[in-house]
Parts: sequence; C-alpha cells; structure tokens
Amino acid sequence: MANCPVRHSSDCNIQERRGRYLLVYDGSTKLYWQRSSSEELLTYDEALAYVDNLNRVKFAGYTDWRLPTLEEAMSLMEREQKNGKLYINPVFDRRPTVIWTASKQAVDVVWYVDFNVGRCAFNVLGGGDPVRAVRFRQ
Repeated sequence: MANCPVRHSSDCNIQERRGRYLLVYDGSTKLYWQRSSSEELLTYDEALAYVDNLNRVKFAGYTDWRLPTLEEAMSLMEREQKNGKLYINPVFDRRPTVIWTASKQAVDVVWYVDFNVGRCAFNVLGGGDPVRAVRFRQ
C-alpha cells in the first residue's frame, strides 16, 4: 500500500511492570506501549478520549500517553506471523488485531494498522477500531 512505512522492530520484547500494569518497551524506537489495549471498538474521537483518560488517571504512572503515528504503529509489524496468526510480537496481547493511529490520510480519514493481515489501511473518523497507546521513554 502506498505511503505505508514498514520498519521491523526486533527489540520489542521487554515487558515492564508498572504497578498493576504491563508495558512493552521497544528499545529500537525508545517507545513504551500498552501491552493490552482498549477492549472495545472506538470511534476516532472516542480513541482520543480514551488516551486523555489514561493520562488523567496516570496510567502506569505516566501522563504523556498518545495515539501512535502510522510509522510507530507499523514498527510493531512483524515480517511473518508470530503471535498465533498475527503479525505482532508475542509479547503483546493477541487483542486487538487492529489499532488506530494519529496519522491522517485526509481530513476525515485516519490510518490504522491491522496485525491480522499484516498491513495498514485507513478508516473514516466515525469507524471503530481499538486503541493501543504509546509514549516516548524520557
């Protein structure tokens, strides 16, 4: 797919416990990821509210969670199926198989990453996808 970056992240295998929360640290990108994600499908506005809530409650002790860029989300994509039938490192939960990104393709269209089929595509803002939040290690 055009404009769909793929950069393999082989260092994405360090789980870190922060209180009762499990995070995944990706040493190649210096990013912390939620190991799990939102359990439900969210519209883009709901996805932004979900991330705002993570910051409000200081999820895992941090207040700088956000939606990943397309490039960041694609950095989780494995070249072959590794987590059951998913193209994502087994350190992550098997759900969700799709996640929103912060990268817009057009005014009302946003990129998402699909680990079930190993690709990225885009969805309208009113569509529903889960969220896996990310933050930069400081």
